[in-house]
Amino acid sequence: MRNSLALFMLCASVVSTACSRSQTTGISVDNAFRPLISPDIRVLAGFDLDRLKATPLYQRHQQELSFPLLNASSERVGLDPRRDISKGIVTWNGRSSLLLVRGPFRSDSVQNKLVSLGAKRTTYRSHTLIGNDGEALVFLKGGIAAAGSTSALHSAIDLDSQGTGEVPEELAERLRSLPKEDQIWIVSRGGLPFAEVPMRSDIASALSNIVQFIRGTTVGLAAAGGMSLQAELTCISEDGAKRVRDALKGGLGLARLSTKDNELDMLRLWDAFQIEQDGTLVHVKANFSDDLADKLLARIPRLGTRAGQAIERAQ
Repeated sequence: MRNSLALFMLCASVVSTACSRSQTTGISVDNAFRPLISPDIRVLAGFDLDRLKATPLYQRHQQELSFPLLNASSERVGLDPRRDISKGIVTWNGRSSLLLVRGPFRSDSVQNKLVSLGAKRTTYRSHTLIGNDGEALVFLKGGIAAAGSTSALHSAIDLDSQGTGEVPEELAERLRSLPKEDQIWIVSRGGLPFAEVPMRSDIASALSNIVQFIRGTTVGLAAAGGMSLQAELTCISEDGAKRVRDALKGGLGLARLSTKDNELDMLRLWDAFQIEQDGTLVHVKANFSDDLADKLLARIPRLGTRAGQAIERAQ
């Protein structure tokens, strides 16, 4: 179950980015999710698959999302993110994450299939959790499904019962600065998002050079005909922002130098990024034309194959 959810998140994050921006700002978290959000979270990410699937970019690349691993996983658990999920959010409190999704999925069918795969049913506050001692899935009112550690699910159910769940104001303020048309976004406070999560040593080493200088982040992605990205990193000081800007530019330059001259699409990708400093803020922007976006997203089947191979090796 965890692998299926992780794969879904990978696909959603790869497919969704944007091309043109309007001046209208303000992202609002679905009211159905708010009662389940802990006030102490440090990271809040969201995705709107219904709006994403309506874009020309998605329409052109639906077939790239039909690869064997995702198809097989969807069949096994009875939940296909391409069909059954409308929108969702992920929260992180520095210790554990919680995935909340909303959609027209058939909860009874999913529960039965998970049980047939070895998952166990447990009860908490009249809610049925499906999973094991460590992680589980629970279906809630309003067409909501929540997945995460058992303790995280218990906390979310408690918040809902007590009426104390809400988006922290510091993160809500960041959301208000994002363009409304962004289909994927992430905001954070208290440092770089997910910096505590185990990762490859080379990535961890690169992040160690900037993580201490970043206080919060605001990132928005949207899809239209092409793709674009907009990010704002809030740093602890102007000197810290300069270090972050220089490190990002250095990494971008290194990526370009390591790209072969005949890999024109990748060179165009690196050249699309703009990194600027404004006081304690570092701005990162990238816009990709329709044709470049098409070529980049055509790589999705290979990403799916690699993900499947990685999962098989881990099992």
